[in-house]
Amino acid sequence: MAEFRRAGDERVNVFEVDETYLFKHYFEGEDVFDRLKQYYNNQHYRFEVPPDEFEDIRSFLADYGYGLVIVDAIDEFVVVVEKYTTHPENIFKQSVIQRSVDGYNCFLLTDQTAVEQATREHATRLTETDLSHPF
Repeated sequence: MAEFRRAGDERVNVFEVDETYLFKHYFEGEDVFDRLKQYYNNQHYRFEVPPDEFEDIRSFLADYGYGLVIVDAIDEFVVVVEKYTTHPENIFKQSVIQRSVDGYNCFLLTDQTAVEQATREHATRLTETDLSHPF
């Protein structure tokens, strides 16, 4: 039998990119992953949920203590690194999606802690560059 917790105990940031809801998180329990595995992209280590199925997934995860929160200010979670230079150590693990724009690699990161860590390791916040919105 599944163990239920109070809804929203653990916040999971969700980003709408190209009309798909993207998020990266380790969910505990086989019941949870069994329900989500059809949305899991193994190559990019993230979940990709179509808009018409998102509220059902949000409700399901709330029953297990996960609060999916759609991030409106997506630019606040983006850091950039010049191509062909050293990248912050953990940036790929914390990246939900990566794109290349105008000689830069742009990374949309999971949360503000990941952004702070990346900027300490020489990444630049998108808001501090002249690049347009890459996502």
